[in-house]
Amino acid sequence: MRRVAASRVFINEKEFHNNHVVELFNHIVTKHYPLTEEIPMTEWLGGTIILRNGEAYHTPKLLSSAELCTDNGCGNRYIQRL
Repeated sequence: MRRVAASRVFINEKEFHNNHVVELFNHIVTKHYPLTEEIPMTEWLGGTIILRNGEAYHTPKLLSSAELCTDNGCGNRYIQRL
């Protein structure tokens, strides 16, 4: 299991949470929840995590809902699958 946290986590295009934790098992999101205190073995990634189809993607940039990756907006952004 891998536990990561970021400044912003998008659940979908309209729902996001600030300072949120995402747990992954074999690259699949198993759960997510607010970061309310320091949690052992949690990687702070900062930036934005985007949850899509059970997977998580990270970019070091703090995105707004208007900037979420679309077909015409990804070319110059660094987005990595977690």
